[in-house]
Amino acid sequence: MQSRRVSLLESNDRVEIRIDVTQRGETAEDPLVLTCRPVLVRLSVVFVAVAAMMLAMGGTAQAATLVAVWHMNDTGSVMTDASGNGLTGTLRSVSTSQPVLSGTGFGFFAKPSRVRVATSSLLNPGTDIFTVTVHVKFSTKPSAAVGDYDLIRKGLSTTAGGDYKVEILENGYAYCQYKGPSGNVNLSHGPSLANNAWHTIVCRRSGSTVSLTIDGQNFQKSGATGKIANSSDVFIGAKDDSGADQYKGLMDEVTISRG
Repeated sequence: MQSRRVSLLESNDRVEIRIDVTQRGETAEDPLVLTCRPVLVRLSVVFVAVAAMMLAMGGTAQAATLVAVWHMNDTGSVMTDASGNGLTGTLRSVSTSQPVLSGTGFGFFAKPSRVRVATSSLLNPGTDIFTVTVHVKFSTKPSAAVGDYDLIRKGLSTTAGGDYKVEILENGYAYCQYKGPSGNVNLSHGPSLANNAWHTIVCRRSGSTVSLTIDGQNFQKSGATGKIANSSDVFIGAKDDSGADQYKGLMDEVTISRG
């Protein structure tokens, strides 16, 4: 019988997640070890959630590769990327140096207020396992006029090659979507996150399963999407430069990973 064990080790300078797979009491394969800098305590929750999803799906453990790491502690007009891939963003009417659980983050209070990251093949899921993680804090649900808050997206519903996005719906629920030539797989779940507290949203596609994890609670939906790849820029905080679907609230620690 094969079993898997997930363990967490947290120190002052890093968080380590270790996944051990055993077969009849003996080690069946090399352990998967994920590490990160614990800028915020809630990042530990993200890694545990991702690890739990991998185990729940029964897939073979594979090391994830960070595509983009946006700490959002910048004070100028540029959002830096700590992944080393150079996926920087440009700020428009974003309030920097906003208080978060640890350090500073971004505030989206104006319209338009957004971060725009130039398109890159690294930001296209293709057919790979792809995970987008966002941390948000807001007190008001989207109005009927706004419709929903676009937290992060690449592409529109009409974009050739498909799109993906993470949103907050009018009822305050988190929403995750991956759309490709083979289909559109999306799901949302409550409770309403409009309670002026910090929440972690993880939107992940792995094979024919899309997962939405809200503060560690995982929900899944099956369906094929096919290859997702477009030439659109990534928008954070709004749908486009005009401020459509404008988010109103704080945001911090946005990451994208592959695998």
